[in-house]
Amino acid sequence: MINFSSIGNVPKIILNPKLLQPTLTYQNFNEINFELLKKTYNVKYIVLDKDNCISSDNSSRIYSSYLEKNWKNGLLKHFSMENVLIVSNSMGSSDDPGYLQVDEFQKNYQEDTKSSTVLPILKHNYKKPGCKENITEYFQKLHGDDSVKNENIAVIGDRLFTDVLMANQMGSVGVYLQQGVLLKTSSPWIMLEQGIYSWMFKK
Repeated sequence: MINFSSIGNVPKIILNPKLLQPTLTYQNFNEINFELLKKTYNVKYIVLDKDNCISSDNSSRIYSSYLEKNWKNGLLKHFSMENVLIVSNSMGSSDDPGYLQVDEFQKNYQEDTKSSTVLPILKHNYKKPGCKENITEYFQKLHGDDSVKNENIAVIGDRLFTDVLMANQMGSVGVYLQQGVLLKTSSPWIMLEQGIYSWMFKK
């Protein structure tokens, strides 16, 4: 489905290209330094993209290598599950009628981790970056107060025009996964984003 939320921000990006500039860049999830995010960037809440970030495209499971390594020994070592939220433009969005993808992903997570933990996944009507208010409201409601600040949120994903753009619009920490689970060189949109990043931001 076309992401009108992202397309509608093109004029803003043209006027201010730094809206696409990530705070930190890693190749994939297993490289993320969650201790650095917590101690140096004062991050308290983690927002994760799904496709090509923690899962292969169209997969209903967290990528096994990530689950065995940095999910357990990085993410959950430094952040409790109540401070983590998965926000996808497929699963849990208007492209997921009845939220069947959410149910399947949560069920598989419990099977893969042999636990009863319900994986937190945002259910939303507006695709990234249009669901930023829903994210803040989710954490505020969960913690029962207004102490949640966007500056303490890190948004992690493999897309400049959705994940990183949303992070910058929120005033949050944007973490860009340049390759993700798989470098999709066949996608013109991905190739465009890769080119923009290499041209404008890569040092």
